[in-house]
Amino acid sequence: MSIDNGLQIAHNNKIVPLPDNYVVEIPANDAGAGAGAARENRLITYLLEGVGWSGSILVLIPYIFTFEKSIDFALNTAGASGLLIICIKSRQFQSIAINAAWLIGGIYKYFV
Repeated sequence: MSIDNGLQIAHNNKIVPLPDNYVVEIPANDAGAGAGAARENRLITYLLEGVGWSGSILVLIPYIFTFEKSIDFALNTAGASGLLIICIKSRQFQSIAINAAWLIGGIYKYFV
């Protein structure tokens, strides 16, 4: 076995050359894929936060301005849906319950 490949490893505080047939496996995360995955997670987080904030604004707008019934329904339904999405993602069960009730109540109020 020849050990002239130039690869070395530290073992017991000594530098020991590696044999030619030594295979080093690099996990996918360490091969540069981690940066792309982190960027994608950050993008999804920002998108979901945007959905949540948009939902909050859409729910509040009908309280500030007067709209006809169909526009009021659309704003409340879209807003409650946005809040419900962010609450489900963050597993906030109390908020999920109240936003689901708000969504169902808005639909009921509009159609009844």
